Amino acid sequence: MPPTAQSAAPAPAPAPAPTLAAVSGPDTPLTAPTDAEAPAITNETLEQSTEAARAAGLVAARTWNETSGYNRWASGPLAADGTAHFDQDHAHASHWPFVLAAASLCLFLLIQTTWHFRTQIVMRLPASAAWYAALAVDVPLPRESELVSIESSDLQSDNARGLFVLNALLKNRAAYAQAWPALELTLTDVNDRVVSRRVIHATDYLPTNASSAFPGQNETLIKLWVEARNIGAAGYRLYIFYP
Repeated sequence: MPPTAQSAAPAPAPAPAPTLAAVSGPDTPLTAPTDAEAPAITNETLEQSTEAARAAGLVAARTWNETSGYNRWASGPLAADGTAHFDQDHAHASHWPFVLAAASLCLFLLIQTTWHFRTQIVMRLPASAAWYAALAVDVPLPRESELVSIESSDLQSDNARGLFVLNALLKNRAAYAQAWPALELTLTDVNDRVVSRRVIHATDYLPTNASSAFPGQNETLIKLWVEARNIGAAGYRLYIFYP
């Protein structure tokens, strides 16, 4: 039996000859990609790019509104003072302690002023006397020493009783009532040297039924006995003042 011809297996196709890739060396110039090789430039927004990256699995999915009241892409013009809206409520609140302290100091100063100048205030605003009376605040009478004077005076010796008798005419030239002034009596010898000095208050020279105030545009005659024995007094000086 003739040998059966066996079908020969197809010979494998020759493998393509490997191509030698060009290796860039230090002397090999670099070439810029052509327009065909450059990636296309699209006008995608930031949100579109983020969504595309998420669809490709490059960015983890995240809900835009997962934080209430926050938008990471929000923007706005900066304020003229450069602070925008950063912590403005705290800045305004921090001024209140200083405002309160300033108001308290102003109130304290006003109270001190109305108390210290209460006499002058009542003189210019007579109706304010009722306010001070309602607050039980004593308002002293004016003490304008330049508006009181000694119109005349005389010092006589009472040898029988060993006393000096002082007579003086006091005048209040002010248009308003004032406090009664004090007197300073100085006794001198024949050489005008001081031998005795005494301050005489209103309670010493006024009668018991005298007014508590020296009336305005008024004159008052006083008479006072002064004990000064064996001091060699030959003269005197009389001075009117407010202590």
